[in-house]
Amino acid sequence: MSKKGENEYKTRFAVFGFRYCEVDADDFFDLTEADFTAIAVYSDMKQTGFFDSSNSLLNRFVESTVWSAKSNFLDIPTDCPTRERHGWTGDAQIFSDTASWLFDCAAFFRKYVQDMYDWQRKDGCLPQIVPEGGVDSYMYTMNGSVGWADAGVLIPYRFWKHYGDSSILKKYYKGMKKYARFMMKRCGKHTLLSKPLRIPKAYRKYAVNVGQSYGEWAEPEDVHPNKWTDMILPHPEVSTAYTCFVMEYMAEIASELGEKKDASLYREFADQVRRAYQEIRKLPEFTLDTDRQAMLVRPLYMNLLDKNGREYAQKRLIKALDNYGWRLGTGFLSTPLILDVLSDINVQYAYRLLENEEMPGWLFMPKHGATTVWESWEGTEAQNGIASLNHYSKGAVCAWLFETMCGIRIDGENHFRISPKPGGNFIYAGASYDSIYGKVSCRWEKNDAGMKYTVEIPPNTTARIMLPGMESFEVKAGTYVWTVEIADKSDGKNTEEGDIHEL
Repeated sequence: MSKKGENEYKTRFAVFGFRYCEVDADDFFDLTEADFTAIAVYSDMKQTGFFDSSNSLLNRFVESTVWSAKSNFLDIPTDCPTRERHGWTGDAQIFSDTASWLFDCAAFFRKYVQDMYDWQRKDGCLPQIVPEGGVDSYMYTMNGSVGWADAGVLIPYRFWKHYGDSSILKKYYKGMKKYARFMMKRCGKHTLLSKPLRIPKAYRKYAVNVGQSYGEWAEPEDVHPNKWTDMILPHPEVSTAYTCFVMEYMAEIASELGEKKDASLYREFADQVRRAYQEIRKLPEFTLDTDRQAMLVRPLYMNLLDKNGREYAQKRLIKALDNYGWRLGTGFLSTPLILDVLSDINVQYAYRLLENEEMPGWLFMPKHGATTVWESWEGTEAQNGIASLNHYSKGAVCAWLFETMCGIRIDGENHFRISPKPGGNFIYAGASYDSIYGKVSCRWEKNDAGMKYTVEIPPNTTARIMLPGMESFEVKAGTYVWTVEIADKSDGKNTEEGDIHEL
């Protein structure tokens, strides 16, 4: 019961995600929507990244990603604010790059990495969820799952690359070494749940065929249904791939810290694991001749194949996309990687996939009214309860918008690399980032004269400019406008060449 007159109610502490609020009362008087206020609660992170383009659906998807991050970044990066509210390490590691563009979240991720290493077991294993509170006991064996536990290495590595701050590597290197040793010890083992890997013995001892893990997670149902056995049986293709990937990062980290002996150990081990992976991909159940996009994206992004295998996988990926109508068929782990892989082949392939408005696809969400990012491509029609509608993970594609589409890269101390790659049906696209050095931005726009580029470089920094069809060049701080004229190519090839005019 409420008293007569003005009544105010406010909980002391409550966090939950919602889009609609139902108010039920006997007498609404003259109440309108303007009389109600929703309070957004999230960690105090200044927004640093901004994006705009001629595609309104993509703009809305970026906005949805911002709000999904805000909804879930509350002291820890949770998976969703409506259901579990757990600090899943896998979700955090695939999104950390995008988060670092969109927000000033350096302190946030430093704190979360500390949480992970506070939890680390004596054998080096890192968790699937941190803090551990609320994790069901039967899920204990999922700790150490590749793609999830690897956050203990992948997040500090990406933090270092983005902010140029290696202190995070120094602080957690001892823990990283323990986790690397944990991964190495899994190689060559098997359990009753392991299906035999019929590859040469010399390579088998570097393959990972033990442990429960989540695998790719949440691929479209018509690509790979989510089955309970996927969390019981080992995933030798995924696990072996991530073992090599993490070892490569560990070698680079060790080199940065002057640990030459460690760097050599990790590099040599990665080479052996890579060979084991190549043998695994010769098996019928793991063949490269597949329409599962994730199984082609992963080895291409992680450089796991030899030259012939790489060329075959690139062609097979394009065929897989053709067979699926250029819709997304990846799950959690490979969705953030696919546009980078396609860009290496031909950036127009990346744009073709990005602009897809059908399900599964990024733009399908805002097209059907989504204001936050879905966990599953199918949204409310998701399989087996994977139906969170406020789950930032698939928003990890936004890093590509900053780094490749608009071409902004932090390239060492006080230096940037600006290398935009226009394409698709876009008339214009632009991104800005409030970096630790100041605001940097790049915008491109098609016009009758060709392509117009507007670039802003912050004070006390320099940048290498790499525009399509032109030789690269260095510039100092300032705002620049260039027009690249498109030459008339009689051979009909889709290339950009011509004179560059600084305005």
